[in-house]
Amino acid sequence: MKPLGSMLWGAAVLAAASLSSLSGARAQAVDFKGETIELIAPYTEGGGADVYARMFIPYLQKYLPGNPKVIIRNLPGGASILGNNKFQATAKPDGKMLVVTSSSTLVAQLLGGKKRQFDVLKWRQVNVSPQGTVIYATSKTGVTGKDMMADLEKLRGQKIRYGAKQPDAGELRNIFAFDLLGLNHETIFGLARGEVRQAMLRGELEINHDTAESFNSSAQSFIKSGEFVPLWTLGMPKGEDIVRDPVFPDYPTINELYEKANGKPPAGTEYEAFKAFVNLGVAASKGFALPEGTPDNIREAYVDAVKKTLDDPDFRKLASDEVGQYPQLFGDDADFAIKKAVGLSPEVSDWLKQYMLKKYDLAI
Repeated sequence: MKPLGSMLWGAAVLAAASLSSLSGARAQAVDFKGETIELIAPYTEGGGADVYARMFIPYLQKYLPGNPKVIIRNLPGGASILGNNKFQATAKPDGKMLVVTSSSTLVAQLLGGKKRQFDVLKWRQVNVSPQGTVIYATSKTGVTGKDMMADLEKLRGQKIRYGAKQPDAGELRNIFAFDLLGLNHETIFGLARGEVRQAMLRGELEINHDTAESFNSSAQSFIKSGEFVPLWTLGMPKGEDIVRDPVFPDYPTINELYEKANGKPPAGTEYEAFKAFVNLGVAASKGFALPEGTPDNIREAYVDAVKKTLDDPDFRKLASDEVGQYPQLFGDDADFAIKKAVGLSPEVSDWLKQYMLKKYDLAI
């Protein structure tokens, strides 16, 4: 399935264009001529956030005032903690250093403990790019994708294995989903998404997730061959609710499955934790941020450059899968999305600490 073509992208572009002239006027005093901008990527080369960041580089050079040189610096380690700590310690509020964020950044904010020396809530977000999450299983499990309740019962009747990078990472959103649905599941850690797909083909794992970008670019051939069967999405946050993913409207959400199976909508502390992780893994999947104290005019120059990038026909051809077709958030709206993703209530925060300690022996 190829997602909705230009409609959602077009809506995002129109929204961006309506504010472009205003933000551009406010950013006129900013000039990076002759400067070098350092883009910190706290991830390995070739990962989703790294690819996302690298696609923007030539367009930031084109659309930032003064056409500065933009270089990327990969600082992987500690589930993004190493690079984010470095950004926190060294970035000045002059616009010459920014960081690419992802769900791993937000999970590190929640679970990093004393290792985390950064505070994403104090950063000034430039933009946030939502990305849907699709869950699929091997056809060997007996699922068909035609009857969501039959597929759920089929999976409940067997032990299923899932692959993830590490316990304190964004994949927790899917582990919580499996818990809510009452699946008998085991997670094998130390695996990237591509490795999980290969393990599924070998019969070593049964279930996986992909973001919308990876699902469309990497999983489709196995869907077409019948080896993988798409089942559900995590949905898209809308206010306090979770609704169907607009790019995959035919796939039911975890919420729908839970309510159908239990006769009532999901509720409780674990569900609130699940919602928080859907916010950080879906609604605030990737983006760019500037350090605390960055003046409004500098942030607005970056916002304007990102909007112009999204409106650039060449970029749209290049990045339709990687950036996705979801409406983008900018500036204060992006700040709010990040705050909503990591601003847990004391009750949910305490529950999460106990969960991680009991299940994975991780103190946070």
